[in-house]
Order: sequence, then C-alpha cells, then structure tokens
Amino acid sequence: MSLRFRLNLMIALTMLIIVGVGTLFVVHNARRSVSEEVRSSVNMALQLVDAGLARSESRRQTLVAWLAELAKMEKIRRLHIQMQQPPQSLIDLSNNISQQASSPVPAWFVWAVTPKLIMGERELTDSDGKPVHILIEANPADEIAEAWTEARSFLIFMVALASAVSALVHISLGRAFKSVGHILRGMEDIEQGDYGKRLPHFDLQEFDRISAAFNHMAQALAKSRDENRALTRHSLRVQEEERQFLAQELHDELGQSLSAIKAMAASLRHNHGLVLASDPDRPSAKMEAAQTIMNQCDRLFGVVRGMMRRLRPMMLDELGLIPSLHDMIDNWRTRHPNIQIVSDLENDVEEMVGNAKIHLYRIVQESLTNVSKYAEAKNARIELSLTEDDCIRLLIVDDGKGFDTALPRNGFGLHGIHERVLSMEASWDLQAAPNQGVRLEIKIPCDKIKT
Repeated sequence: MSLRFRLNLMIALTMLIIVGVGTLFVVHNARRSVSEEVRSSVNMALQLVDAGLARSESRRQTLVAWLAELAKMEKIRRLHIQMQQPPQSLIDLSNNISQQASSPVPAWFVWAVTPKLIMGERELTDSDGKPVHILIEANPADEIAEAWTEARSFLIFMVALASAVSALVHISLGRAFKSVGHILRGMEDIEQGDYGKRLPHFDLQEFDRISAAFNHMAQALAKSRDENRALTRHSLRVQEEERQFLAQELHDELGQSLSAIKAMAASLRHNHGLVLASDPDRPSAKMEAAQTIMNQCDRLFGVVRGMMRRLRPMMLDELGLIPSLHDMIDNWRTRHPNIQIVSDLENDVEEMVGNAKIHLYRIVQESLTNVSKYAEAKNARIELSLTEDDCIRLLIVDDGKGFDTALPRNGFGLHGIHERVLSMEASWDLQAAPNQGVRLEIKIPCDKIKT
C-alpha cells in the first residue's frame, strides 16, 4: 500500500468521522428541539384548558365548542385534543390539517428525532356531576419537518466542506507525490548505474533540498565511477603489460636457457657415445643422464608454452583475435573431450576489434574456465559477430547447472568479466537460473573502441 493511498484514505476516513459526528450533533439538537417544542405546545394547551374550565364547567356544549376553537390555534393544531364522557364514545376535537412539508423527511431522520410520547390529561365534572376526561396527545410531524429543513442545510454544508477539504488534500498530495515519483525514479536509475540522472527543481522546499542532495550525490557517484573505471582500465593495462613482459621473458630467457641445456646434453650424449663405440665395456651412466636432461627439457618446453599462452598468447599479437580464439578453443576441446563446444567467429570482427581484442580473449578464456570448473555442462556455444547497430557482439551459452543471480557469489570470475566490460564502456546481459544454464551476451559499441 503506497503512502499516498494511505494518506488519502486517512483523510477520507477523518472527513467521514467529522461528518458522522456532525450528523450526530445535528440529530441530537433536532431531537431536543422537537421534544421541547412538542412539550411546550402540550403545556400551553393544558394551561389554556385550565383557563377555560372556569367558564365552561356548567355547560358541556360550550366546553366542546371552546375546545374545538382551541384546537384551531397555530400552536395547538399540531396536537390531538380528545374529550370522553362515559358512557359516550371518544370525541376527537383536533384539527388534523397539517402544513405540508416542502420536502419529504427521510425515515432515518424521523426515527432519530421522534421524542417519546408526550400527553396531557385533565379530569373535570359537568353540570350533571358526570366525569369528563380531556386528553391532549402530541403530534411532532410538523416540528420534525421544520427540524429537517434546518438540519439539511447544515448537513449539505458540512458534506460540501468535507468534500472540498478531501479534494484539496488529494490535489495537494498528488502534487507533492509527483515530486516523490521523480525522486523514486531517479533512485531506481542510480541503482541501475545511470549516474547521469538529475532531478528538477521542486516548489516545495523539503523536496527541493532532497533534489539538490540527490543531484550532488549523483554527481559524486558519477565522478567516482569514472575514476574507478579509469583505474580499472589502468590496472588491466598494467596487468596485461606485466603478463606480456613475463611471457616475453619466459620465451627469451627460460626458453633459450632450456634450448642451450638440451643442446649441451645432446652434445654430451653424442661425445660419450663415440667413446663407448671405441670401448664398449665402459659404463653408459653419463648417456642415460644426458638423455634424462633432454627429456626434462622437452617437458619444461611444454610447461613454458602453456604458461606463455596463459600469460599472453603471442598469436594474439602476431595473427589477431580470431585465430587466437580458434587456437584456444581447439586446445580446450583437447583438454575437455566430454564437453561439446560449438564456435561461430566472424572474420569481419577482426577489422573492428582494435584494443578490445585482449579483453574479448580474456572474457572467452574466463568463461571457458567457468564452464569446465563449475557448470558441469554437456554443451557450450561461442558466437562473435557484428550487429546491425554497429556493435561487436559476444555470446557465450552453456547448458550447465547455472546459478541464482540474486545470490552473492564467492568467485571473482564473473566480477573480472564485468570489470572488463565496464572498462570498454560496453553492456552485458547475464541470464542464469538453477539447472537452466548460463547465457552471457556482451555488446561493445564500435565507436568506443580505440584502434
């Protein structure tokens, strides 16, 4: 549930509570007003009856006529006046004509404000000594209609005011949270690595301060990212130069030394062979030692060539990227015959690869190492091509056990690949899931490559 929705809901509930409390207040006052008005009418009618009894006690017809005239009065006509003299039936002397309400009163309002039954009674005797019972009963319909007319205006005003306040708060929150939306989108861009995102100026002072702080943070992060990428590029360049230097030293110094040792051992074995030919009875231990030295030199030659290939393949500088990748893949097939690898390397890439060739070579090298060590794959595929949008595209896919990209990884293989991708200002798309293999796609804009 969003904060904006919660605030709007809270304001709406508050307005409903205010309207509800106001309605209860109006109903309470209306009920009290109706009750007092009805009681006042009954009391006034009783007082008028008491005042008229003195002159009408001896004449029953005069009493009846006087009560009928009394029932026609403005205040009294809202009452039922009845007179009963046993054994005669009840005589209704009230005027039932009531003023029609301008608008119908809702049933809930009638139920809420109708007071308890209010009645007035008087007992007297006529000239014949017979008892006469006068009953005055309240009829609050007109008072309720008047109370509803007054309450309706107040309720309409209160509902309109609550609606206006809710609408104003909703609009204000909408404008405020529009700024929050900009801030959230900016933070999401920062999370994705887009440090060029900048927030606009906001009218609200608090959000404007957040915008200024955000822009300062984004600028600092962009500067730090650029410095880190420059440091990474420098580190990778120094690393490759060191590797190239070590490979050259292995080739020049150790390779030549091993060649010299092997040549001396071969010469020693040849000379000793001539001596043994003239004297067959002499022991051949020196020949065996010379042969052992030559065999060790051959083994070391293989070790040195492997180290040189790992450090810096000479073929990469002499023949280029595509032949070097073919050579690496062929050697990898020889070492891992249980994994079927398919490669599709376009020769047109060679003209565009520039200084990115060592990075592409290392990425393929590291990916094949991961496939052999961790993936437990049966098949792998490597594609290197040019795209229609003038990019170099490298795709590496395997059908191994994969991994969950959301979980932290202990190794540095993918981290190193990512650093190389960032140093080339390229993009990568890593897709992996448990038991669904790994798919790595890298795109390098040709305009970012230095020749």
